[in-house]
Amino acid sequence: MKPDEYEEIKELYDKSLIKIGKREKDYFFSNINRPENLHSNRTRRTFYASDATKCERAIAWAVTGVPKSNAEITQKSRNIFALGDAVHEVLEDRYKKITGWQFFAEHPGEINIKNNGEHSSDFLLHYRVDGVMLREDWSTKPILGVQTDKIICEFKTIADFPYNTGRNRAREVYWHGAEDVPKSDHFAQLQIGMYGEGADYGLLHYHNKNNGDEAIHLMEINIDYCENLIEKLWTINDNALEGKIPDRPYTAFPSRDRKTLQKSKKVGENIEKSAWQCLFCDFRDKCWKLNEFMEEDD
Repeated sequence: MKPDEYEEIKELYDKSLIKIGKREKDYFFSNINRPENLHSNRTRRTFYASDATKCERAIAWAVTGVPKSNAEITQKSRNIFALGDAVHEVLEDRYKKITGWQFFAEHPGEINIKNNGEHSSDFLLHYRVDGVMLREDWSTKPILGVQTDKIICEFKTIADFPYNTGRNRAREVYWHGAEDVPKSDHFAQLQIGMYGEGADYGLLHYHNKNNGDEAIHLMEINIDYCENLIEKLWTINDNALEGKIPDRPYTAFPSRDRKTLQKSKKVGENIEKSAWQCLFCDFRDKCWKLNEFMEEDD
């Protein structure tokens, strides 16, 4: 609220609101934020659809069973996931209303390709698409202008900045927002789901969590794109099994005590930002030699 609006109700607030001490507040949140499940000791040795555009170094460690150095999920992340799940449930209910189509939510699948001798092992990728639309037998009307019996769906909640297209005063685009073009990682994820399900079409549905705006992108399967992605991931796995781990592709700035990564750092006359891929990576301590991975010469 504005300062003048606050001044009008400040006396009421002073009488009604009770100040909570930090100790009591921390104790309260430590109770309601207790995880529901025990930590699993399972390591992944398979690919996921979201790996298509991820850091190749992190992928190499993950698919060869290297334990994550930063496996914890913060409560802030859990809250964000919960909000996304709630929006997904609303979208699922809306999609089930489409006349002439059945909607199947949270559909899992895999892409399993046998080694033809050119690789060190078989290829296995697990995916879970947010939904599969199947045309009813009696329905003949096309949807979204395409004649098909199956559409793979992905739902994404997104904030203002990546959603909105940015333009300067001359109306020149300096940022292509998801309202106009799909984000590349979401495009890749849906393409993999379409490839695994043998579908010709996919629908990417964005929901702006700040204001409720929505955008949809209809796309066709690109077989060459998907097979190139698969070959890239397969080669990462081959090299990792031989101990060849890719170089670090991003830049970040460790703190002086090497306990964490700084969000930004002054380099010369400029302020440089650490790559978000590093800030949220499951292997950031291992990759940047932080905490228990710190080396003597650091």
